[in-house]
Amino acid sequence: MKQLLGIILLFVSLGLYAQDMTVTGTVTDASNGEPVPGVAVVIKGTTIGTATDIDGTYSIETSMNSVLIYSFLGMKTEERTVTSSVIDVILSPMVTDLDEVVVTGYGIQKKALTTGANQNIKGEEIAELNTSTAMEALQGITPGVSVTRTNGQPGAGTEVVIRGMGTIGNASPLYIVDGVTVGSIDYLNPSDIESIDILKDAASAAIYGSRAANGVILVTTTKGKRGAKPVIRYDTYYGIQNIYKNLTPLNAQEYMYIMDEGRVNDGLQPYDWETMLTNNSWLNNNYPDDLGTQLGQEIWSKLQGGWKGTNWINELTKENAPVVSHSLSVTGGTQDIAYSVGFSYLDHTGIIAGDLIGAGQKRMTARINTEFTLVKNDDFDIIKVGENFTYNSNINRSVGTGNIYWNDLHDALVINPIMPAYWDKSPDPNGFTPILEGLSNNQTNPLATCFYRHNYGWYNGNNIAGNVYVEIQPIEDLVIRSSYGIDAWFGHGRSWSPTYALGTLYTNPKDAANQSMWFGNSWTLTNTVTYNHIFGGEH
Repeated sequence: MKQLLGIILLFVSLGLYAQDMTVTGTVTDASNGEPVPGVAVVIKGTTIGTATDIDGTYSIETSMNSVLIYSFLGMKTEERTVTSSVIDVILSPMVTDLDEVVVTGYGIQKKALTTGANQNIKGEEIAELNTSTAMEALQGITPGVSVTRTNGQPGAGTEVVIRGMGTIGNASPLYIVDGVTVGSIDYLNPSDIESIDILKDAASAAIYGSRAANGVILVTTTKGKRGAKPVIRYDTYYGIQNIYKNLTPLNAQEYMYIMDEGRVNDGLQPYDWETMLTNNSWLNNNYPDDLGTQLGQEIWSKLQGGWKGTNWINELTKENAPVVSHSLSVTGGTQDIAYSVGFSYLDHTGIIAGDLIGAGQKRMTARINTEFTLVKNDDFDIIKVGENFTYNSNINRSVGTGNIYWNDLHDALVINPIMPAYWDKSPDPNGFTPILEGLSNNQTNPLATCFYRHNYGWYNGNNIAGNVYVEIQPIEDLVIRSSYGIDAWFGHGRSWSPTYALGTLYTNPKDAANQSMWFGNSWTLTNTVTYNHIFGGEH
């Protein structure tokens, strides 16, 4: 018992020795010299701490050479190494954050003076994530904003909901790019974005009226800088895509075993797989000249040799589907001109049918932003003109999504693994040699359905969005601005469907061709008068 007590006392003495001195001091504000109450003073690496009192003073037990952290909301955090018993600290206000400006409707305002629920995302944050669209980059980094894809195909649109559903019908926010109302911002190259401002509450978005009932997303594209030397920037990345948590279906041997077990559990005899394959009425009806029997015999022979069958998920999907992006931009300016031009190219291969039909997206984007000073005096520009335009070309080749019972992936899950994916004797007039059906009329080879229904089609969509503007500043701080913006879209698509019969699920008795065209535009005329002056150095 004495030995145990001695050990306990030893531990206590060591703990007391670790805090062998008392540090006191005062924390003051660098801007006015006043004491700052409520400052947290914590020993670094521990949860031991205290706070300054009403006079800004503190006292804490610590040890020599430990580090104290001083933190207070709205001020820069400071650290001090303990080398004496008295440490006075001066905290500086976080001027950068308080003076930061945010976009509010048609103007800008200091962040410190903004009470609305707004959020600003810098272009650097978006570019670092290497996403194919700007909206994908906002996933997970914007509180209160839900961003989802309409489907998983490359080039699919995004659905954005700010603070929950605002209406029974369409809950999409209002998108504004450089002052122009657009239907979506998916056409933008993420590297061309300077900032995104999200206006979440009614007070911030009220200036846009009923259009902003579900929030506003304001996008500012990259601009040039007056008097700056030309800056050439090239960004590129390469990535691969795979199915997250891929399914592992039964192989042929496992499939036959499970099916036989089901028969036995029902009090029946196991299947006679040899007869089912070599004398299958369904195969004989769909393959002429005894080809059905030949196919069944070949399958049975392969199964006897230990063949594991077909993994239809692997056959339909592409492993390590690539995504490649290139972006080139030039920005700069003179005393009277600011310019920024950019070009980008995205090649996004689809995971489903990426090899089979080349499913995926190819997007090309060109952007130009310029501003010219026409008249100026010694203090400010009197007349400025400028424009911001982005052109986008999008070529999509997609697979069928349909519903849960009507899409290529569903077909891959339904068909049994006994059938091979291809057969060189398959009677196909188009030169494609997939197995057309399964062992019954409700099973269809997903490779055949995908090829025949989607291989012969593509769509090319184009979009031009931008504005031209003039700014007149008759006197200092007063700016009159008139802007004409347009969002125009046009495109065309072609598809051809050959004659095929894929069981009873998918049939096309004759060749069919289809061509479509679409176009439309919207324009916006905006006139604003802004007076921005600081009175008395504070307002």
